[in-house]
Amino acid sequence: MEALQEKTMEHIYLTSLSLIFATVIAIPLGIGIVRFSFLRTFILKAGSISQTIPSLAMLAFLVPFLGLGTLPTLVVLTFYAIYPILRSTTTGLENIPIEYIEASKGLGFSSLQRLWHVELPLAFPMIISGLRVATAMTIGIATIAAFIGAGGLGDFIMQGLSLNDSSLILLGAIPIACLALVFDYGISKIEARFQKRKLTRHKIPLFQKLVLASLSLFLIFWGGHTFLKEVEGTHNDKIIIASKNFTEQYILAELMAQLIESRTSLSVKRKFNLGATDIVHQALLKGEIDLYPEYIGTAYVTVLKKTQTTNPTDILQEVRTAYKDKFNLIWLDPFGFSNSQSLAIKKEFAEEHNLYCLSDLTRMSSYLTIAAPPEFLKRADSFPGLNRVYGFSFKNILQIDPNLMYTAIENYEAEVIAAFTTDGKLSKYNLITLKDDKNFYPPYHAAPLIRKSVLDAHPEIYQALSPLFGFISTKDIQKLNYEVDGKGLSPQDVAYHFLVESGLIDEPLP
Repeated sequence: MEALQEKTMEHIYLTSLSLIFATVIAIPLGIGIVRFSFLRTFILKAGSISQTIPSLAMLAFLVPFLGLGTLPTLVVLTFYAIYPILRSTTTGLENIPIEYIEASKGLGFSSLQRLWHVELPLAFPMIISGLRVATAMTIGIATIAAFIGAGGLGDFIMQGLSLNDSSLILLGAIPIACLALVFDYGISKIEARFQKRKLTRHKIPLFQKLVLASLSLFLIFWGGHTFLKEVEGTHNDKIIIASKNFTEQYILAELMAQLIESRTSLSVKRKFNLGATDIVHQALLKGEIDLYPEYIGTAYVTVLKKTQTTNPTDILQEVRTAYKDKFNLIWLDPFGFSNSQSLAIKKEFAEEHNLYCLSDLTRMSSYLTIAAPPEFLKRADSFPGLNRVYGFSFKNILQIDPNLMYTAIENYEAEVIAAFTTDGKLSKYNLITLKDDKNFYPPYHAAPLIRKSVLDAHPEIYQALSPLFGFISTKDIQKLNYEVDGKGLSPQDVAYHFLVESGLIDEPLP
């Protein structure tokens, strides 16, 4: 319940502040368009075209410049909320009966007086209708905040998709729908009160003024609180641990977080589910996060752009040296398992067609559909490299969220999916991974990756995490992944029970 309240307040804050920004921008811009008609075509067409830009694409574009968290989210939400308010403002002002304008001129109103006392009041119902559209749209789009650690109810939805947990999805979706209804009702009451005030010429009651003032103060203080949360990662006693967007990353990040919390005086802020390697890597370089679990092979190929593979020991040392010299980042010792990529198919399909190696799949690939996430389809150590080495020619390629690949193969929408050899969902869906018989993949040993400045300031982090080094076997991580993906347990509980059973922590976390 506490988490739901926190996420709901974050969602309200993001939505309210972006709507305020959009209104402050859109109404004056709409007035300018009406006053200077030569601006109309250009601005309204540009605004219309802007609505066709996918929100995730806009967010991905802003992250390298604005970083993660609240700021890019507010920019995106404000951007999409401007056009409905702008359009309704111009429509409302342009459709004011000419006799009202002429009457105000006859009374000697100046242009500003006419705008304030005649035009805006008459256009108000239309402006409000645009605000209602923008509000409903913004509340829905605000779920993208979950992709970059800005919070909100989208966190529940993303976690539910990642863990295939419909209850978590509903925990985010239902409050979002309720918020949309509540906001719409509130705006409608403001509109009704305004209309009543116009008819009766009553002043706004003191109670309503107090409510509006309280709401404004809430947004200011909550905004300040959120801003402080965004920058507190540099505080001496706060460590920000992040993860990518799949189960194993959640578990590894939780293991590190709980060990640090139990073995040091440091507090931990979790920024999980940040997406692909590029996003998390950039966040680490910018100091927006301090520590996350990464894979040696991913660093070697995706970040360092290496193609010449050597033995695992040489790759680990090369990656460590390059990261320290280029990025001032430190690789701690590996956890003990290697999570390689591969392609997976149903066990009965493999037995029927004698498919056990990636080379076996080559002869049938032209008849098959593969489902894979975007990162797999573009990374040099994934689909492009596999095609080059094995010569695949799949009939169809489905670009799909990594958490929905298993649904696709379960529903016979694909025969092949991208997979990881430690994935707990393999046993749940009765899948097997095909052997990399041409040794295409580099080693993918998982290890903590931390900023050097953080490790220098807090050497106790190394001591806290050292019990995990070389401790987690492939069998262990497969079991942990299955407990989340197969049994529906939370990554937090799975990590905690593993640490307790292993004797690494011996008392409940606060």
